[in-house]
Amino acid sequence: MKVLYLCAAFFFLGTAMAAGQTVPLAIDTPAMGVVSYDAAIPTPEEVLGFMIGTRHTTPHEIEAYVRAVAEASDRVIVREHARSHENRALVHAIVTAPENHVRLDQIRTQHQRLADDPASVTQEELESMPAVVYQGYSVHGNEASGSDAALVYLYHLAAGQGLEIEEALRNAVVLLDPMLNPDGRDRFADWVNRNRGGAHSTDPADREHNEPWPGGRANHYWFDLNRDWLVMQHPESQGRMGLYHEWRPNVVTDHHEMGGNSTFFFQPGIPSRVNPNTPDRNQELTAEIATYHARYLDSIGSTYYSRESFDDYYYGKGSAFPDVNGSVGILFEQGSSRALESEVVDGTLHYAFTVRNQFMTSLSTLAAAVDLRVPLHELQRDFYEEALRSAARDTDQAMLIDLRHDGTRAMLFADVLRRHRIEVYDLTRSLKAAGTDYQPGEALVVPLRQSQYRLLKAATEETLTYEDSLFYDVSTWTLPYAFNTPVHMVGRLDLDVLGAPFAGDARRGGEVQRPRAGAGYMLLWDEFFAPAALYALMDMGVTPRVTLKDVRVHDGSETVTFPAGSVYIPTSRRDGALPSDEVHEAVERLARTWGVVFHGVATGLASEGPDLGGPSAVHLSKPSVAVLAGPGVSSLQAGEAWHALSERFHIPVSLVEPSVAARADLSRYSVIIVPGGRPPVNTTEALTGWVQRGGRLLVMAGATSWAVDNQLLAVEERSLDLDSLATGQPWSMVSDARGAQAVGGTIFLSELDETHPLSFGIGGHLPVFHNNSEFFESTGSPGTLIGAYGPSALLSGYISEERLADTPGAATLVVERQGSGRVVAFMNRVNFRAYWLGSQRLFLNAILFQSAY
Repeated sequence: MKVLYLCAAFFFLGTAMAAGQTVPLAIDTPAMGVVSYDAAIPTPEEVLGFMIGTRHTTPHEIEAYVRAVAEASDRVIVREHARSHENRALVHAIVTAPENHVRLDQIRTQHQRLADDPASVTQEELESMPAVVYQGYSVHGNEASGSDAALVYLYHLAAGQGLEIEEALRNAVVLLDPMLNPDGRDRFADWVNRNRGGAHSTDPADREHNEPWPGGRANHYWFDLNRDWLVMQHPESQGRMGLYHEWRPNVVTDHHEMGGNSTFFFQPGIPSRVNPNTPDRNQELTAEIATYHARYLDSIGSTYYSRESFDDYYYGKGSAFPDVNGSVGILFEQGSSRALESEVVDGTLHYAFTVRNQFMTSLSTLAAAVDLRVPLHELQRDFYEEALRSAARDTDQAMLIDLRHDGTRAMLFADVLRRHRIEVYDLTRSLKAAGTDYQPGEALVVPLRQSQYRLLKAATEETLTYEDSLFYDVSTWTLPYAFNTPVHMVGRLDLDVLGAPFAGDARRGGEVQRPRAGAGYMLLWDEFFAPAALYALMDMGVTPRVTLKDVRVHDGSETVTFPAGSVYIPTSRRDGALPSDEVHEAVERLARTWGVVFHGVATGLASEGPDLGGPSAVHLSKPSVAVLAGPGVSSLQAGEAWHALSERFHIPVSLVEPSVAARADLSRYSVIIVPGGRPPVNTTEALTGWVQRGGRLLVMAGATSWAVDNQLLAVEERSLDLDSLATGQPWSMVSDARGAQAVGGTIFLSELDETHPLSFGIGGHLPVFHNNSEFFESTGSPGTLIGAYGPSALLSGYISEERLADTPGAATLVVERQGSGRVVAFMNRVNFRAYWLGSQRLFLNAILFQSAY
């Protein structure tokens, strides 16, 4: 069979090259697989007014061309699957033969059976089913050549004439996603097009070649969308994954760019860095498909490589996620011109050249998918059959998700599973797990015997052993730790326990207990969105107080214990400025909106513990927050802070350039966040004075050394002599020996001082994500070390033995006094990629409880 596949590919390539048609691209490009182009299909130039490769297309131009082709071609339909944060449409074209469009729903439903009911799919059906190919372009907005290649490719598929292209489209359904990140692309395309003259420059110092901070790589909130496939925290990813799971493609391609001095990469990647959950057959087919890419690139004289530089480990990336879903994911990396032309080591790199390579590998992918469609269908069918067999062999039958401690956070975790077609159910009756009887409403249950068993295990497993010590991205992502949600395995599951499927209603637990009891309400601080409700009350003029100790207060019916960190919401102000009815109505509304719990209290006089108007119930003032955002700090962490506050908790935030902060009136801010990096000297001086006068400075991971160097923190780094560890290594292994000491993404358990306001709503222990190679020891006065690693802190992920020895006692959270102000230092990425919801509470506490510490 393998010889037949190769022969078919060479036939496709050879006859196409003989045709010699003109591809609408500003560089000579063979028209592979067509004998002519249909004049009724508009070229990009006819719609956009310029030839692809002569400027960078903008998002609205890309969408306009896709819609124009769909209007003209009976091979193409266009659909919108998402809207970006900036309300730009994310569209995809479904391209196939006209006769397939007539039965598109039937094809999709038949293809879904490979996953949902693999045993029912006969070999005869496999041999007749079209391959489903998802081809996605430019998830990083400033890696622009992919999206422009997508337009040329779309034209080729829609307009190409001849037996080969017609046969290919009869045997394939192409999901062409031309623009995965429209907001980032808009920033980039606007910059390069605006800074290019009629005679463009190749000078690397020219403005066109140097886009400003934060660049166009990331989305609106400066997140890397190519790390969001698994956790889906952004609308672009949620829409894309909805499309993915609707079709469950056989092959998924992910078109990127890399440094301009590099050539062209296609997978397979580094063999030792493949996730062990990925089947061997996946890598065999990836290697076979690679031979198609090689031949197509050879035909135009392009150089390339594989099996180096990039790995296939983290399932949150576009080229790896398909591997744990029975598909073949393929990463393409093109050496980037960034501008229209750039100087590289071997001459001048033209943008049109980079587009052509992306176009050629789009064609090679389709050729391979058509030739190998039966083995690809078999891979997917066998993947899901083996998943069901593995689930049957598992000694456990279900996973229970505990809703009792923070139901919202647990349901947000369950919603990630649900969006990935993992079945999650409510309980109909009690279910015992870990020695506890869970009642309906106290837990969700996930049966293990389902088709997405392998993805469920990959998303929730703890990993401590690895074949390799180097990682392109993180080494672990255990979702229950990220959400700080207790899960328990269930050895036996009776199906009558399963209630209604979980529908994703993550805020359903909100309520007001004992409404209008008298004096006010206690806002319970253990629910995830409590900070949003608190800020909304502050914004309307409520004067809340946070209890520093446990209190017992009568609610008009009984005496109730409220833990430290509960927030007292009085129904009236001393100045009478806020009618009590408005407070009552706001409490009812906010409970429903945010899924939080308020408990009415009849009096402010405590039967045990401090009274609600005393010094142990600290008045909270509404925070005014600024995030440094500009050259000198991390755009990723600035975006994480901005997203958490503005998008998730509806707390307004000012994004302030570090250079502006040096001369601005900082007294308007009560909290300023330094999101990693090293602000310039004049900004540092301004921040130091502001802290001394009473501000709260939040120093995020990666800025700790800056704070130490400027006497803002009393901590010392636990250094490691990398040279000694590399001594005796051959030259070729020195880099790897050093790299093995990096901590690129590992989960530890932090021990917290639970009496401190930053720990309220959390408790004494918290899983945290450590993704830098720095470990610090607190040398400050007593009471400044709020969080630290214990003697056995490692939960999941790679860390060398040498670095692990540095962890016991290492600080994770430090709060130090500076004059009248405070410096709060987070040594972990508490807002990491928007899905570390558990540790994000530390960040919110530091802001909302600013006057309590």
